[in-house]
Order: sequence, then C-alpha cells, then structure tokens
Amino acid sequence: MTEPVYFMEINSPNHAESAEFFRAVFGWDPQPFAAPDYLVAPRGDAGGVDSAILPSRDGQPRAVPVIRVADLDATLAAVQANGGSVVVPAFELGQMGKACYINDPAGVLVGLHFYYPPQ
Repeated sequence: MTEPVYFMEINSPNHAESAEFFRAVFGWDPQPFAAPDYLVAPRGDAGGVDSAILPSRDGQPRAVPVIRVADLDATLAAVQANGGSVVVPAFELGQMGKACYINDPAGVLVGLHFYYPPQ
C-alpha cells in the first residue's frame, strides 16, 4: 500500500514573515493549531495537502514532507532496516497520536505521523 505525503511543514527562521508571505501571495489563511506558533493553512476544497508554517528550531529554512503511517513502530523498523535513521524519536501529539522525523539514506528529512483510532 502506498503511503503518500499528506501534510507539509514549512520551517522558517521568521515564521510570522513567512506566514504573511504565503497569505499575500497564495491566499493562505494560516491559523494556530496545537500551539500558537504552529500555523496551519488548510487546503480547503482545493487539491494538494494542508501546510504548516512553524519556527525553525535550528534557524534553517526547510520544507518537510509528512507521511501518515498506519503503524509507527513497524515503519520505524522498516526505515532502519532500509538504511534510514531516526532524527527525532517518536513524541506525543497530545491526544491525536504520535510523530517523529527520519532521514532516508541520502539524508532527506521526512516527518511521520500516526493518529490514534477515533473513539
């Protein structure tokens, strides 16, 4: 089964400036989600993926594709078995699920999200 990119995180050294840029140029409406400085611009009825604009923790600008996975532990085992590495170990997304960040063997950074089943 293919697990496509479903979300994009834009890490910015000045996330307020970036949010204003994407708002002015592309009509995005980034709103706080989960934290005041984690701004999500939903795609609405348009094609594409939802996008987040957040402060870059190391000051470097980057875009990180995020893949939603059905089983985070199994996916992490597959990442490591195929030459990838864990950059940020799994952490809780509140009551929503878990996330982590990996590198592929070439060093490409990718986020992984696992959501708890609805109750």
